[in-house]
Amino acid sequence: MADVSERTLQLSVLVAFASGVLLGWQANRLRRRYLDWRKRRLQDKLAATQKKLDLA
Repeated sequence: MADVSERTLQLSVLVAFASGVLLGWQANRLRRRYLDWRKRRLQDKLAATQKKLDLA
């Protein structure tokens, strides 16, 4: 196996950790935006349905 210096190992672990944090943060932002959009859409559909029922 190739001899890897301690510094290179530390750097690669740091880069892997940082990219994981960044990826997780972005994924969570996307998920929150999707959930907010879905909530708004369902609220609008519910309001429209209730309006239809009130008119009937």
